[in-house]
Amino acid sequence: MPVEVLPDRAGREGDFEPLLDELLAIFCPDWKLPPIMEGEHQYHRNEVKRYRLGEAAAQDPAATRQHAALLIHAAVHDQCRSGIRQLMQPLVKACGHRQVQTAIIDSMRTGSDPEKVGAGMAWYFSRPGLQYASMEDLRRGAPTQESRAALEALADLRNDFRSACLSAFLLCEDPRTRQDLSLDLSLDPADYPAELRDSHERARLIIEADPERYHRLLERCTHRPPSA
Repeated sequence: MPVEVLPDRAGREGDFEPLLDELLAIFCPDWKLPPIMEGEHQYHRNEVKRYRLGEAAAQDPAATRQHAALLIHAAVHDQCRSGIRQLMQPLVKACGHRQVQTAIIDSMRTGSDPEKVGAGMAWYFSRPGLQYASMEDLRRGAPTQESRAALEALADLRNDFRSACLSAFLLCEDPRTRQDLSLDLSLDPADYPAELRDSHERARLIIEADPERYHRLLERCTHRPPSA
């Protein structure tokens, strides 16, 4: 059954594949795409290539650190919300959360619209996860002190990312891209510095005026989890 790919997503997949090919030539120059995949849709070729690149990056942290900028550049061109993890996990392990998150924020601030959407996807996997000592602690929302401290040590970058997302959302003119960018916003003005409150109010009015388009953000903010 053929894969249905929306026109804008199809174009972004086309931007992503050459970046994968460039990195595969660095990390595993002898690897070749299995012949059975040659006639497959680009989306499926990219799945195979991404998986192989992620494996190679995980196995060679020194090379991952050396080529971190190229890997992050490729990651923000990825359009698979789950697959992007295969590039982000070895990057975070080799370079640390702060370096990777700083680069993602730069992409959100200066990248093209597709790169900004990709930066939002990458951010999710760049965060240290909260850990729980027991199922009871999980139910109570009581993470370990160590995992909470690791998250809070990056609070400055979390604030920078929120601000960059807000700016990107307001500057964007494409409705579909703006919808994607909205997923990284908060509707709570307390999450933004005082100088951005007017900008936040503009974004809130745009979102609340179109609840069908922004239903995912509205639903999430109605049942807001602890800050992460």
